[in-house]
Amino acid sequence: MRRAAIGILLLAAAAACEPTVNNGIFDIGGSGGGGGGGGSGGAATHLVFTAQPQNTQATAAMAGSVVVQAEDGVGAVDTGYAEIVTLTFSANPDGATLGGNVSVNAINGVATFSNLTIDKADTGYVLLATSGALTTAVSAKFTITP
Repeated sequence: MRRAAIGILLLAAAAACEPTVNNGIFDIGGSGGGGGGGGSGGAATHLVFTAQPQNTQATAAMAGSVVVQAEDGVGAVDTGYAEIVTLTFSANPDGATLGGNVSVNAINGVATFSNLTIDKADTGYVLLATSGALTTAVSAKFTITP
C-alpha cells in the first residue's frame, strides 16, 4: 500500500509539472500583459530592425517603411509592447538632419516609420532605435544620394 501511495504521488507531481501545460506552477507558456510580456516568450528585452533604411535621395522620403520590433529573449515579438520607439543617427558622416516622424508608438510590439527623410547626401549613415530600457538596435549602413 505504501508503494502504491508513493507511486500515485509521483505521478501527480509529474502531471503537475508537465512542461506543455500552463498550470501556473512555473508559468510555462504563460503570457503577460500591459507594457510587456505579451507574446509567447515574455517581456521585451531588445529592439530589432526588421525593415532596414533604404538608400534614397536627399530630402526625399525613404521608399518603404523602416520597421523596428520589440522582442523578448527568445526572439519573439512582445505583442503587448506599446511604448514609444525613437530613431536617431548612430553614424552621421555629414552632420545631416533626420526628418519625418522619428518617434512612434509601437503597436503590438512593432514600430513603423513611414516618412523618414535625410537632408544631406553622403554614405555610411546608420540609425539607432531606442525605447525605454530595451537594448538598442543598430541599422545597416545606407546611402543618401544628391
